[in-house]
Amino acid sequence: MRKANKLLALALCAGLTVVAFTGCGAKEAEKKETKTEKEENKSDDPFIKEAASYIDLAEYKTISLKTSEIDEKLQAQIDSMLTASASYEQIKKGKVKDGDTVNIYYVGKMDGEAFEGGSCTEESMPSGYDLTIGSGSFIDGFEDALIGKSIGKTYDIDVTFPEKYSNNPDLAGKPAVFTVTLNYKRGKEISPKLTEDFVKTNLPDYKSVKEYKEKTRESIVRDMAIAKVCKDTKVNDYPKDRVSSMEKQIKTSIESYLVQNNSTLEDYLSGLKISEEDYVAQIETTSKQDVANQLVYNAIAQAENIEVTDEEYKKEIDTYMKNYGCEKESDLDKTFHDMYGTTANMIINNELLYSKIADYLVGNVKES
Repeated sequence: MRKANKLLALALCAGLTVVAFTGCGAKEAEKKETKTEKEENKSDDPFIKEAASYIDLAEYKTISLKTSEIDEKLQAQIDSMLTASASYEQIKKGKVKDGDTVNIYYVGKMDGEAFEGGSCTEESMPSGYDLTIGSGSFIDGFEDALIGKSIGKTYDIDVTFPEKYSNNPDLAGKPAVFTVTLNYKRGKEISPKLTEDFVKTNLPDYKSVKEYKEKTRESIVRDMAIAKVCKDTKVNDYPKDRVSSMEKQIKTSIESYLVQNNSTLEDYLSGLKISEEDYVAQIETTSKQDVANQLVYNAIAQAENIEVTDEEYKKEIDTYMKNYGCEKESDLDKTFHDMYGTTANMIINNELLYSKIADYLVGNVKES
């Protein structure tokens, strides 16, 4: 029942980090690649030969970073983490006002029958759904109808789905009734403190506050080091085939995301409030930025004889195949081709190389 244009915006971010664990196709016919796809995959070279010829590589053997900036980023990350772990006072009386965040259960019915995707119940989602009134997250009329209603009570809300509703075209233009229970509204934020007990309960990967801060700071320095070298490097030209390949990866990833969420490119662009021309331009800009970073990684790797070993690649791809439920690398390639427009070899090698370059650069950091 939420608006299609309020889908989580898929970031046009540099570097496609694969996080979705989707199984390989079950049907044998779906696993077979066409000759064109096979030839295309074979041409996917994860490394850019003579990368240094495209750029004026910035100084990377001594990377100067300010301790104050590192510490500011560390504190900001700690604050962000604590905010994400915050709880809120639950106000269980009063009336709903515009701007309130209310926790609700709801059941949507059409002609007296509950329809798929229209309910959030105590059984299906015990924590309830937090809805900010006025956010426009739900279909028109739903949020406005809750204004003035009493917390702790249940109401029937009459709405009509929009004429165009790509989330579920069968509901488009039809009236529905939502039975909504107002559990409570969100009150004062209760922020936790970074204590040993908090780490033990919420950060199981760390043994203490000290270890959490040390490792988080190391990660920040690592990111800042590689970001500085990339920022200070001047790009004179781009390998056109690599930029074209990256544009394809981004477009394929977005299209795959939209299909999985029963949405369309039109919905996506509407949600981002951009035109199709802006969309194409953003993809081109992002692709060039990503390729620029790859040029830096490759140039440093070639200058310092840093490489991804067969053993490292084998270990990583075994993890990917397990996560994706694939028995063979060719199966994983098919999945990656469908979801990301490239091969597993391309993405995995780039991720491993990035990690090794970052590890190398962090050793060259000088704080001041």
